[in-house]
Formats: sequence, structure tokens, C-alpha cells
Amino acid sequence: MKITRNQVIIAVVVVIVGFLLVNRFMRKPKKVETAPAALVVAADLKDMKYQILNSPKTEMYRSGDSTSHTIAGTILEQAIDVIVAVLEQPEVVRVGNSLIASKEDADNVATMIEEVGKDVTKSIKDTPADKFIQDGPNIAYKALQNSLKDEVDKSDIWFPIAQRFVDTHGSKAPFSLNDNQKSMVKNASPGEIDTAREAIKKTIDDDFRR
Repeated sequence: MKITRNQVIIAVVVVIVGFLLVNRFMRKPKKVETAPAALVVAADLKDMKYQILNSPKTEMYRSGDSTSHTIAGTILEQAIDVIVAVLEQPEVVRVGNSLIASKEDADNVATMIEEVGKDVTKSIKDTPADKFIQDGPNIAYKALQNSLKDEVDKSDIWFPIAQRFVDTHGSKAPFSLNDNQKSMVKNASPGEIDTAREAIKKTIDDDFRR
């Protein structure tokens, strides 16, 4: 089967979007040493955990009067602990930083992720309390779907990031693109970028229907 130019662009962009989301949690200034930066980020996350939980520095969060807060707080606490453990691995941070070297690119990705989070949070807050148990999850799920597509529409932001990524990493696994395929992404026309954008939005819709 012949691989078309649009298929190459779409496939690369879909995979890169996943890498970008992961890299959101691995940012550091470009010229800072890897290991110290990882430890600083880990320490910041630990402090954030204690602030979020409004708890003294203990590994056991418990609410005095809410069983649901005890469970939810513990899940949040452990999730942050897992992220901290990952970020304390210098090699993980090195690989993450190699994926997106530009602080501006990382900040743009971070902003897109924050916008998605804000949209979903707003949908939860706007759901009437008496309808939340029945309708809340579906409302939040739909808000996530729509917000992701809204961010995909910002191809003027993320496609140049994808092009720089392909230029640096496109020939490496798991992409293993040849020079011609890399050129397809680098020299993509406005119409081809539109095609990639719409294909990603369709992928989001298809995934949310499952």
C-alpha cells in the first residue's frame, strides 16, 4: 500500500501530540543541569502536594469529617508521588527535554493543556449539584472532547512545533522517517495542515465514542 503525503503528516502529528503532553511534566530551562533540575521539580511538586491537601508534611492524608475527601486526597497524593518518582530519574528528564528543546514551545504546550483543564473544571463547576451524580461525568467527558478539538484547531501553534520535532527526531525510532517523508512534514501546504487537523479531530471523536 502506498503511503500518501497526508497520511505521513497525520501519523506524525498524532504521535507528537502524545509526546508533547508527556513532556509538559518534564520542562526545565535549557541550560540547567539535568539532575539538579529534576530534583528541584520533584521538590516543588512535593510542596504543591502539601499545599493542595492542606496537610502537614505526612504521607498519610486523612479527612476528619469526609470519607470521600480521604479517598480522593489519597489518590491525588499518590499520583503526585508517582510523578515525583519519575522526575527524580535524570534519564527520564533528559529524554523529555530532548523531545522539545525550546522553552517557548514547552510553554505553548503547557498553555494548551491548561486550557483543556480549565474547560473541564468549568463544566464540572457549572453542573447543578442535584444533577451531578447522574449527568456530571458525561458533561465533563463531553467538555474534554470539545476542548481537545478546540486546541487542535490552533494549528498555527502546534504544527510548527511538530515540524521542528520531525526535523530533529523524525529519522529516529519510533518514526524512522526517510528524508522524503520528513520533507513532506517540513513543507506541508496549508491544505495539508488543514487535512491533518481535521483527521486528528476525527480521531478524538472516534476515541470518545468507544
